[in-house]
Amino acid sequence: MLFTSVYTSFRSCGNTLFLLLLIAGSCLGTISPVQAHIVEDSLKLVLSRKDLSVPERVEAMNKLAEITFYRRGHKEGFSVLHKAIKLSGQLEDKKHKARLYAVLARWYVEDNQFLQANENLDSALYYSDKTGDNEARGYVEYTRGWLRLRQNKPREAIAGFLEGLHLVEREEAHGLKSAIYGEMSDAYGQWSDTLNQQKYAVLCYKEALRTGDPDMQTYADLSVGNSFADRFEKDTTRQVFRDSAFYYYKHSVSFLEKNRDRVVHLTRLPVAAYNIAKLYSRYMPSSYEEKVRYYLDLAVKEAQKTNEYSVLAQSYIMLTEYAIMEEDYIRAEFFIGNAAIAAHEEPVVNKRILPGISWYFSVIREKQGDLGEALRYYKQYIREYTNRFDMERMALAQKLEAQYEANRKERELAVLQEKITYSKKLNRLYIGLALVGFIAVIILIYANKQRTKAMKQQKQLHKMEVGKIEQKNRISLLSAMLEGQEQERSRLARDLHDGLGGLLSGIKIEMSAVKTILANPEGQGLMDKTMEHLDDAVNELRRIAHSMMPEILIRYGLGEAVKEYCQRFRTSGVRIECRVFNYTNEMDHSRQMVLYRIMQELVNNAIKHAEASLIYVQLQQVEDKIFLTVEDDGIGFDKDKIAATGKQSAGWTNIRARVEFLHGSLDILSEKGSGTTITVECLMNADGREKK
Repeated sequence: MLFTSVYTSFRSCGNTLFLLLLIAGSCLGTISPVQAHIVEDSLKLVLSRKDLSVPERVEAMNKLAEITFYRRGHKEGFSVLHKAIKLSGQLEDKKHKARLYAVLARWYVEDNQFLQANENLDSALYYSDKTGDNEARGYVEYTRGWLRLRQNKPREAIAGFLEGLHLVEREEAHGLKSAIYGEMSDAYGQWSDTLNQQKYAVLCYKEALRTGDPDMQTYADLSVGNSFADRFEKDTTRQVFRDSAFYYYKHSVSFLEKNRDRVVHLTRLPVAAYNIAKLYSRYMPSSYEEKVRYYLDLAVKEAQKTNEYSVLAQSYIMLTEYAIMEEDYIRAEFFIGNAAIAAHEEPVVNKRILPGISWYFSVIREKQGDLGEALRYYKQYIREYTNRFDMERMALAQKLEAQYEANRKERELAVLQEKITYSKKLNRLYIGLALVGFIAVIILIYANKQRTKAMKQQKQLHKMEVGKIEQKNRISLLSAMLEGQEQERSRLARDLHDGLGGLLSGIKIEMSAVKTILANPEGQGLMDKTMEHLDDAVNELRRIAHSMMPEILIRYGLGEAVKEYCQRFRTSGVRIECRVFNYTNEMDHSRQMVLYRIMQELVNNAIKHAEASLIYVQLQQVEDKIFLTVEDDGIGFDKDKIAATGKQSAGWTNIRARVEFLHGSLDILSEKGSGTTITVECLMNADGREKK
């Protein structure tokens, strides 16, 4: 069928040309789809998992269908996609169905089946209305624009693209945004609006980089490369545009060659190679002819592999031009014949390519001296060019109208965005003012609370100050009282020791003298007994005097006084143990005396009331703190009960008063039947203050 159509179109060609066309057609007929590798194999492994959820399976099948469609064949791709659509019917959310039908619509366009494409687009729009997923809805709108652009309805196409962008404006759909920007860049390129073409190409490139998808990156490379190439064609003095176009085209070629087993759309490789060859051919010196041929050969080879017939035809046309320049008309016939076959392999013949084919057939026949055939091809060229011109003129009118509409919509969109921005700023201002007012109210409430709290604190501080003053007065009175007591004790001790003690000693001496006079044994016995009583009186007097003012405390300090006191009580029938640790005797004498009195009172209480068999007294110094502990194994008492009743003996009152005088603390551990442990803690000197 292919060879018949070609032969009919060029029936006046000689046998040699027909043979060349037959060979070329055989070459084209052996083209096989490129096989996918890594991505396809990975997807098949994923789909083999039994634990894969239905949404994940649908997504994997969608990707596998795309690879199969472009790398193996359209029929197989359609089959996998239909299975995915059927499986997506199990899902409540219709976003998958909307997207899959949109993909199906695009594939029918590529198969030149526009009726089926429109039907599937309608299905995609139907399911798009039943989902709240903006990305899926945006993809359907993008597909509508893509389809309308290929149906030469640029106005509707731009409307679809803008609606798609509006839907995914706040989404992370970088791949979809990149695709929409790329299509808009291509549309503006067709309208020769190179500034907007480059603007959207750059946006396409930025979004593509964020996807990490190799297919999107090569697509963006081509979009940016095309924008620079078109800008250079409008102003060939700006060589920087040409060099930038080279950079992006070559980067695309290099990336695609290195990632053949990862990309899906290998058709972009021959497109990029042909564009590089065209730039070298038109705008570089003839010394770059080798570069032109290299990239043309690459374009031909890759176009044959990927069935990219339009690029293949254009590459053969350029090769024909070089063969004519070299006056090799046999090779020129071969190349232009291949171009004709490739052009008619497309489902819809590219009207832009046909005039060039007819023109070069006319040139070749003229060079070969066959003027009749040359004239016939020239007339065919005129017809095809006129048809193309008329079509392009109509399309240009539509495109200009669509461009105006697109610019108007973009202006409206810009105004709308400015309004939205202004509204956002106004809302932020209102929110800011509300926040300021709210914060002000909070600050006032907080200030009032702080003022109330400060007043309470001031009252408490006032009470505390009054308490401190009262405490100071109480301590002063207590200090004066204790000092008076100690002075009185000292006076009494001296009076007893010096007065009564001396008198008793004098009586004893005199009684001793009387004893020698008495001869009566009974009188001497009575005298002996009297002498013993005098000794006991003297000893008791010394004990009382010593207790009232311990001389050892004055001479050797608290540690030795405590030891000596405990030692004297061991004859009372109660076992008393005493330990002194690290005591440096640097404590004020008055404070030592107060602590000694506390120890006396505690030991006396244990002996009189505790019924204890063992009393343990410990004096310990830790840095600048003194700890006095008196512990017994007696009957104990319920301190909580005593505290509740408020009945305390004079001894406890004296102890607490003395502890308060020392600015110390008193810790009592006691339970009935478990003994008692009392610890007094205070500072060595009165400079510091210890909490009670």
